[in-house]
Amino acid sequence: MDRGEWAAVLGPGVVPGLVMLGVASVGATRPVLSWDEVSTAEVAARSPGEIWALLHNVDAVLAPYYLLMHAWTGVAGASAADLRAPSVVAMAAAVGLAGELGRRLFSPLAGLTGGLLLCLLPNTSRYAAEARPYAFAVLFAVLGLVLLHAALRRPGPLRWGGYALAVLALGLSHVVALTTLAAHAVAAGAVARRERSWRPVLTWAAAAGLAVLAAAPLIVLGLGQRDTQLHWLDPLTAHRLRAGPRDVAGSAEAAWLLIGLALAAVWRRREPLVVLTVLGLAPVAVVAAVSLLVEPYWVPRYLLVVLVPLALLAGVTVAGAAGAAGRAEGAARVLLVLVVAAVAAYPGQRAVRTRTAKAGADYATLAAVVERGARPGDVLLYQGGQRALRAGVEYYLRGARQRPPDVLVRRSAARAAALNAEEDPDVAGRLAAAPRVWLVVASADGDPVDHKPSARAVLRQRYAPAGVWRVHGATVALYQRRP
Repeated sequence: MDRGEWAAVLGPGVVPGLVMLGVASVGATRPVLSWDEVSTAEVAARSPGEIWALLHNVDAVLAPYYLLMHAWTGVAGASAADLRAPSVVAMAAAVGLAGELGRRLFSPLAGLTGGLLLCLLPNTSRYAAEARPYAFAVLFAVLGLVLLHAALRRPGPLRWGGYALAVLALGLSHVVALTTLAAHAVAAGAVARRERSWRPVLTWAAAAGLAVLAAAPLIVLGLGQRDTQLHWLDPLTAHRLRAGPRDVAGSAEAAWLLIGLALAAVWRRREPLVVLTVLGLAPVAVVAAVSLLVEPYWVPRYLLVVLVPLALLAGVTVAGAAGAAGRAEGAARVLLVLVVAAVAAYPGQRAVRTRTAKAGADYATLAAVVERGARPGDVLLYQGGQRALRAGVEYYLRGARQRPPDVLVRRSAARAAALNAEEDPDVAGRLAAAPRVWLVVASADGDPVDHKPSARAVLRQRYAPAGVWRVHGATVALYQRRP
């Protein structure tokens, strides 16, 4: 192949992948860790046995990710950059594979355009820089479809085995991502109709079924924990459903631009377009139906997988319009759409890189306040029932020169096989020798002691307020023992 042919083959995957790697890396460590990310950091620091014990009580569906992060942080470290690096690489690989998928299904230009549009969406950057498994779910969703396309074109044990492994990884990364198998069924059915044979469907069903069966024990265990993990979700409303495009993409303007372009492609009704349409609609339809008919399950970040078909369908529209024009005019059209999408997405791209862009309190500032003001003999208390508060502040206090002991902990979260530590109810006894007490609560309003009922009486009777610092989503207060 000459240089132009190599560019047509490699460009649609390599270029968007490298662009995504660069875009995701810019400002990746600026936001404070989210409340989920501090749980990742805390659990990854446990031993494999402690992680295994935790999974019997909560977060079973995150078992593979936690074990991966345990191994990774043991080698790379546990800074914010270290924690987020695997997701950055996974999202870059996902975008690169999306471009390659577009090339295989449509054309090099469609793949390249779709991949670059993915790079512009704010939430691809946000969840690339998120120490959770969402980027891996996107990666394995795209990889599964790429491998399925190869297996259907040239069937063979190795190709079907690779596809089955991708589906297994998909189910282990996020159970909601398995809804994308609906698109796989459509792709296999289309090939079966063309060949007038049930073999493609039966082979696909066997490969996918074995993969899902292998992941089933973990999925079943995780679904049994949904009351513990998803109790905080509100019912799905029409307003939240309408806000879905904005919440999933990270920008309403960019989302609706891509939806408009994608709809223009869907009307062509070509077979690959139908597959991508199902890939985009099935996760939304399943999660919405479950949320409306069974119990709330609507979490926009669970639906990140739909961004890939949306961007690729938009890329087909743009590439088709470009192909109908002259070479220079076609390139100008592609560039124009990319510029418009970039302008629409820019406010969202900036927003996801702000210090407090992620869910949770500003744990870094809370820790900095305590470290600056701490003296020997000080002790630290946390609001009860706030697993992320303790994990977040303790994460940012690691290596601190002054680190007041968390005196109420009777059994750590790791030893309790939970996300919350067990506290000693004898607050007065634990504070008997403490000259000063730091109290951290997950509220920026009101009297801090009201959020720690077990310590309220002791703090009000024996101590006087010596300072209050309110930060994003939380408060840290200092109390000095009365004479």
